[in-house]
Amino acid sequence: MPVGRLTRRGALPIVLLSAVALLGAGNAPAVADSSVSLPISSASDIVVDSVYQHLFISDAADSSVLVTDYDGSVVTEIPSQSGAAGLAMDEDFVYVALPSANAISVINRSTLQEITRRPTGVGIAPQHLAFAAGKLWFGYDTSLQGKLGSLDRSGWYMTLNQDGNHSWKSAPLLASSSGAPGMLAAGAPGQSPTELQVYDVSSGTAVSTAYASDPGSQGGGNVSDMALALDGKDVVTASASPQYAQVFRTSDLSVDGNYATSGSPNAVAVSPDGRVATGIAGPASTDLSVFLPGNSTAVQNYDLSDDLVPAGLAWDPFNNRLFALTQPSGGGPVTLHVETPAKADTTMELQVPATAKRNRPLTLNGTLSSPIAIPDATDVSVTRTDSASPNGITVGNAGVSSLNTFTITDIPPVAGVVTYTVTYAGDNAHNGTTATATVQVSK
Repeated sequence: MPVGRLTRRGALPIVLLSAVALLGAGNAPAVADSSVSLPISSASDIVVDSVYQHLFISDAADSSVLVTDYDGSVVTEIPSQSGAAGLAMDEDFVYVALPSANAISVINRSTLQEITRRPTGVGIAPQHLAFAAGKLWFGYDTSLQGKLGSLDRSGWYMTLNQDGNHSWKSAPLLASSSGAPGMLAAGAPGQSPTELQVYDVSSGTAVSTAYASDPGSQGGGNVSDMALALDGKDVVTASASPQYAQVFRTSDLSVDGNYATSGSPNAVAVSPDGRVATGIAGPASTDLSVFLPGNSTAVQNYDLSDDLVPAGLAWDPFNNRLFALTQPSGGGPVTLHVETPAKADTTMELQVPATAKRNRPLTLNGTLSSPIAIPDATDVSVTRTDSASPNGITVGNAGVSSLNTFTITDIPPVAGVVTYTVTYAGDNAHNGTTATATVQVSK
């Protein structure tokens, strides 16, 4: 994203204007935008490839990975994925944990073919995967304990026992975020109380930075899924107890809020713009909820009818899609639900001088903000209306910086009242908005 500088003409009075576009949905439970039954009877994990618009779903019962398009139509099935468990993805490959084969499968995202299989060692059963700091990290089971390992793409070099003297009762769940590339969070699945650990993995070696058993003294337990917030400041857990998604600071694993659910959450996913989705297993009118970051009240709820599969949520990072996997409580085919959550508010503020001179540079400064992150490469468009151009004339576009600010410089050609209109068109996750500002231009 281009980075702009906020510059002001300090000798002139400033006029502040703003405009807001509102969120487009209420809290009443909604039905799925679409759903389709898949030809599988189990699902361990799901990842989304937004480049090729493919979904990868690991199927432990059939030892395969099902690949579908965004509508749930089958693209291919990748066979011989023994006990297919956790999934992870980088810019080239999808990785599959194969606990029954003591290996990790590497699948080319373009060809959808397994290109290599990396053995983890006798009795080393990988279960959960996450990609961070250029390495694939995996939680694995041994005959006695759970441990943490890593796989380096450079030469496919594998390192076991990355967590040193620490051990888990079973293979730890893992979570990472593109917004915090050197951080890895781990959690003990299916045990009470909850046990969490945060690592700095930026050096290629896992260095513990925070650890807690029963973090925040919340009495939680039986974690089935976890996710890092976009900026890495929080880790969100979905567990059988308590009946809400817990939020802990990664700095010290102290309590930092929660996301309210209608039952015990079993899945959580954070979108690249910061939105949080949580879901529950069990009969309820609200099976799936979407939250703005840091806000415990859902902005949208869904009734999925069947039980959400543990860890069965995933976001498309660019096309504002949320995918959910469900299954009848007594077993049966897995169903894919595709949701398009409501777009978020945007707010624009403009700062302009109250007066300016004709044929002299005039600077407008602005801020574009939203409860969820504004994406990179966002532009706003600017028009000027004056006596010479009563229908408006395009001034140009301005890039929004990483601080959500933008700067526009124009030279008004005529004296009188000049109106500037700045427009953000919106995107898949944000409503558009427009703000106007008027300047009195003298000769």
